Amino acid sequence: MPKRCLPALLLACALAALAPVAAAATATTGRVPASFAAAYQRGAAWAVGVYMFVPGEDEPRVGAGFFVDDKGSIATAAHLLGPAQQILIALPDRKLLAAEVLGRDEAADIALLRISPAPRLRPVLACTGCLRVGDWVMAIGEPFGLERSVSAGIVSGKDRHFSDDDALLFIQSDVGLNPGNSGGPLLDASGAIVGMNARTIVGPVGTPGASLAIPIDIVMQVIGELRPDGGAPPRPRLGAAFDDVPPLVAWSAGRHETRGALILSVPHGSLAEQLQLHAGDIVTTMNGRPIAGSADLVNALLAWRRLAGTRLVVRRAGEELMLGQE
Repeated sequence: MPKRCLPALLLACALAALAPVAAAATATTGRVPASFAAAYQRGAAWAVGVYMFVPGEDEPRVGAGFFVDDKGSIATAAHLLGPAQQILIALPDRKLLAAEVLGRDEAADIALLRISPAPRLRPVLACTGCLRVGDWVMAIGEPFGLERSVSAGIVSGKDRHFSDDDALLFIQSDVGLNPGNSGGPLLDASGAIVGMNARTIVGPVGTPGASLAIPIDIVMQVIGELRPDGGAPPRPRLGAAFDDVPPLVAWSAGRHETRGALILSVPHGSLAEQLQLHAGDIVTTMNGRPIAGSADLVNALLAWRRLAGTRLVVRRAGEELMLGQE
């Protein structure tokens, strides 16, 4: 169970929908905007509805997506697609176009679609690193099949990592997400795309929880790997589950800090096993990059390009070891 789900039995819910068919100055001044209308109008131009028709199901699955270029490429959540026989994209002008799947990364929950003809519209992508805790953000999607709905809130946290997500980080916010929001854009206060809405964490009795979005820089990296026309080469996948070092683990080990990333499990046949990682290892450096926590290890893994020459520094049973692959 992820460490951040502190109340008992918190459930991370994928937002797979089964429903039927601003000024940028606000972010810097901290003032509550009088309206999000201008930011919505801007961001809604590159937001789309995604309708999946699955054999044997009477109603289409409904989700959302957004353009990532001016060539008809659309990012959405991979878990939405399932065994869909046909995928339709609802454009802002209410036109419907059939989409083809160019690729999907199930581990990252990101899929790349394409439509033709492509609207000549280039989306504006925000600087994820410039996003601050407390900044305003908005989500556009199709919750419960309600077309092009918008909700707003603030960034509650950045660089959230969960042990079962491998090389993936999330932006946490209190924006209201519901079934049908998956795959849609998270926008900043100017309407630029800052992330892709992915899931929520809710309490055992349905209490309000946290909404999670994948930062746009990670989305675009995965999209580059999915492109069939000479995109980025696929990166190695470590395969190990890892998390931040819990305070009690650090204290029991005689350390007064929780620096490093704790390896929780190493599946047989994984690259982590090839690198001789063991459950209980604490990774402190990867390829020369210091690892202060699980988010740092995620960033190191996102930058990882080949197994050969990989170097890891770990703490194991009170000793520091150098692991690697020639």
